[in-house]
Amino acid sequence: MKRSLAVFGSLLLLAGLLGAAPATGADTLDPATYAPAMSRRPAGDPLQTLGFQTSHIQIPAIGLDTPILEGVDMSVINQGVAHWVGTATAGGAGNMVLAGHRTTYGAPFGDLDDLQPGDVVYVTDGSGIPVLYKVTTTAIVEPEDVWITYDSGAPIVTMFACHPKGSARYRIVVIAERAAPTPLF
Repeated sequence: MKRSLAVFGSLLLLAGLLGAAPATGADTLDPATYAPAMSRRPAGDPLQTLGFQTSHIQIPAIGLDTPILEGVDMSVINQGVAHWVGTATAGGAGNMVLAGHRTTYGAPFGDLDDLQPGDVVYVTDGSGIPVLYKVTTTAIVEPEDVWITYDSGAPIVTMFACHPKGSARYRIVVIAERAAPTPLF
């Protein structure tokens, strides 16, 4: 009896770790297309400086216009939008991962769930030049689904926050792909 309960409990745990709420939007997220970024530095790395401004993000559809700070330590996320150290930077190849709160500490990602495919996201690069991205996918995943931080090789921005508002049960993930700017004439 105890063995049956242990096996059943293990199966439930495994199902909870592998299962996620269904994705929404134009595409679904496929963990198999992501691979861990090789350039990641561990959180305790002496070369990592937490909390300094690395760039800026604007999302007109939800009225967001705020700095991006380096590091996903809670002391940084509590200040606003945080860049996951070791992931891509604006305009670069790969997955730039950003985290923010939805209901506390200024709630920079409070309206992340209002974004629709095609909405624009501007992230300044190291020179202060805005790089255009367009929202492609919104999904709800489990907190353990750290594969969202992995690099798919595509120039994307992955923004995530707790979901639903006021709860840490899931994570909302919004992915925007780099887009060519619209010609002025």
